[in-house]
Amino acid sequence: MMPGGRQRPVVILTGWLGCHPRNLRRYSELYDKLGWNSVARIPSPNSVVAATTEGPPDVTQAQTDKNTAFTSLRESRKMSEIEKLALDTLEQLQILKCPYFMVHNFSNGGCFLWEWIKFILRQKPAASPLYPTIDSENLQKNLVGVVFDSSPCHYDAEVHTLLTALNYVSSKSMREKLIVRATSLSRQSVENRFHEYWNGLLTDAQDTPQLYLYSPTDHLSPCRELEKLIELRKGLFGERTISKHKFPDSEHCCHLLKYPEQYTNVIKTFIDKSVGEYRHGSNPLETLPITKSRL
Repeated sequence: MMPGGRQRPVVILTGWLGCHPRNLRRYSELYDKLGWNSVARIPSPNSVVAATTEGPPDVTQAQTDKNTAFTSLRESRKMSEIEKLALDTLEQLQILKCPYFMVHNFSNGGCFLWEWIKFILRQKPAASPLYPTIDSENLQKNLVGVVFDSSPCHYDAEVHTLLTALNYVSSKSMREKLIVRATSLSRQSVENRFHEYWNGLLTDAQDTPQLYLYSPTDHLSPCRELEKLIELRKGLFGERTISKHKFPDSEHCCHLLKYPEQYTNVIKTFIDKSVGEYRHGSNPLETLPITKSRL
């Protein structure tokens, strides 16, 4: 708890493909020193591969018929593994009753989970009974910032990028099974899903402070495409809302490992700014109308 008996804020750490709880320990320790508790959530390798062809559903049509369409949508589809993880994460967050929270995403594994967390938060209970256990409006107003660490990764329809990422899976037997599964994926399905995923991050109308941490030597998250996304979002929301820090030569998800002091200072600065804006009454989930486009 914080001084005065107040609950500490919480950061959700969403792990990368092949990540283990021990890998996130140094990040939990960093946030602990800054006065934050942490909740680690790591999507399974199976769920990350599945997310390359399937993401959150389109609820636009359902919103036109509140009485029947959402019920039909809920009953007609099976909840995916990564969606269940997102729902469980938000349920735990409600139990913790923290004053405010952040999400810190690593690689596309973490971003796929963030995609679902964001989707659930945007479903209004009165209009969309998809997640009756979640008080989305209350959670939304307490989200103060999102960190993208070595993410999002621009992979397009190139299966070889996914195969490279699968090298991070430590279990040989699981890695071999996932490689077989990945090579059997429909290129068209992967490409369609990629554009849906990338456009969702590119044109996200959510005015929550964001921080992008990246490096030109990260072979899994191409610097050029990521910088295009960052600059476009800066154009939409301004440099006060969209921040970035480019490390000179650290590898994928290794920025803290190579530059601990610099990394800590960047995170602290972002927290101070984001929490300051939150306390001064700005709405972190204010949305603006944006026309979708592709990079």
